[in-house]
Amino acid sequence: MKKLICAKDIEILHSEGTQLVLTDKQTIITPSAKDLAEEYHMTFKETKPENDHSMSDTQDITKDQFVSLLKKLLIEAGMSEFQDRPFDYQEHSSGLKIIRGSTIKLSPLNDDVENVRYREIVTAGAGHFNLGLLEIETGHFNEEDTFESVNYVVEGDLHVTIEGAVFAANKGDVIYVPQHSAIQWSTTEKVTILSGKLKSGV
Repeated sequence: MKKLICAKDIEILHSEGTQLVLTDKQTIITPSAKDLAEEYHMTFKETKPENDHSMSDTQDITKDQFVSLLKKLLIEAGMSEFQDRPFDYQEHSSGLKIIRGSTIKLSPLNDDVENVRYREIVTAGAGHFNLGLLEIETGHFNEEDTFESVNYVVEGDLHVTIEGAVFAANKGDVIYVPQHSAIQWSTTEKVTILSGKLKSGV
């Protein structure tokens, strides 16, 4: 299997006091790693396996491993667009940002709630305001929030329960939730909500 040594690996080895880095035919050393090793006066030494049958260096590497190595090399070269990002966006130096909604990748909110997925897409005001996309599949979701929030129903219908009172909310509705509220979201279908949360005292 191919092994990649990048600048970060050299930093770690240097912090551990390593001066000699052992490599083999399966080792790929990035240019930045070589430069950093030279700066730290570290040397590389290639070792040969006991049973060297002169097999092709690429014989044991799979397609997925090759793609992974290529991504690491491109990222280290400064081509950050090859990194896995939760969504695509355009950004201006003024702070303006346009997020491509169709590219947003949601993740499970936590291990205990499988039917709820979420992705934070904007954080502003030194973290005092967060905007995210919330998706609830068939079922319910209990939320005890310390922050007040404004929630826009992008798609679907749902019921919101607070202090025993049940309210219906439909596509296009806006739901305001006061801070320190315990509510339950419930739906018989998939619901998508754009949720903005404001920390207290702001």
